[in-house]
Amino acid sequence: KQNTPTMDDDDCDCGAAGRSKGLTCGTIASLVLVLLFALSWDTVEPTEFGLVQNSVTGYVELDPDQVYESGRYFILLYNTFLTFPRNLVHLEFSDEPARHRPPIPARSGPDPDDKDTGGQPIELSVAFQYKFNRPSVPLIYLKFALGWENSFITFAQQAITNKAQHFTPRQYWRDRKVIEAALLQAVNETLIDKGFTEVHSLQLLKVAFNSKYEDIITNIQVQEQLRVTKNYQLNVTRVQKEVDILQSETTATIARINAQASREASVMVNMANTEALRLEQGAKAHWYSQLKNRLSWTNADFLKYVKIKSLDKQAGDKMVVGVEGIGA
Repeated sequence: KQNTPTMDDDDCDCGAAGRSKGLTCGTIASLVLVLLFALSWDTVEPTEFGLVQNSVTGYVELDPDQVYESGRYFILLYNTFLTFPRNLVHLEFSDEPARHRPPIPARSGPDPDDKDTGGQPIELSVAFQYKFNRPSVPLIYLKFALGWENSFITFAQQAITNKAQHFTPRQYWRDRKVIEAALLQAVNETLIDKGFTEVHSLQLLKVAFNSKYEDIITNIQVQEQLRVTKNYQLNVTRVQKEVDILQSETTATIARINAQASREASVMVNMANTEALRLEQGAKAHWYSQLKNRLSWTNADFLKYVKIKSLDKQAGDKMVVGVEGIGA
């Protein structure tokens, strides 16, 4: 005997199927909402600014108060961030592999000694660093979109070319710091005026002249250095001669002092000898007088005594006394 389905059984099956379909739709809807919620977020890195752009209409929010800094933001679906650098950005004109452009061709001002030349052709290797200000980001986008770097390079090159003509060739050798500061000021003023951006620093990396002119300048510098060296040598020679003169004067002074001392010593010795002789003769005269008086000698007797004493001092072996000459 077969069981015949009743109306109550059909109602139960339809209710269960409806509940299953509703649960499935709810799950799908939840997943879609979660996915849409997740896609409504975007990130700005710590070194970036961000402007919100609608990827469907292309509209960009340019309100300065709506410039985003680093972080994760809920910006709704179909919106994304256009990013701009927040840190210092380096641009370089040089021969280095990592440079943005080759060295800048320019011309110096005329040489004061030869104003008819109109200056010398030069190549300037320059690097500078710029930085965006947060309120200026909408203005930069409005004027350049995302192609500001090429415009900045063009502006900087023109400013450097113009300012380079204010300096003579010799100043590029001697006043590099002054020229570097002037170029920084020129590029900064240009980018502030035309690009709403400040230049924080600039480096004059290299100045290249025409090879012939550079050889001339090098020779001039070598000759200048030789002149300075010769002056130093002349000063050294002058000092040496002054030392020789001082030494000669000192030697002459020493000789004069020695001669004067020798003369004074001789005078003193002679005076002492004279005084000693005088004293000796005085003593002899005194005692001879005493001897003569004590012995009651006459002058003749005293002369005989003196002769005998003198003969006694002779060193000869034989002596003849009182013998008259032959034939006398």
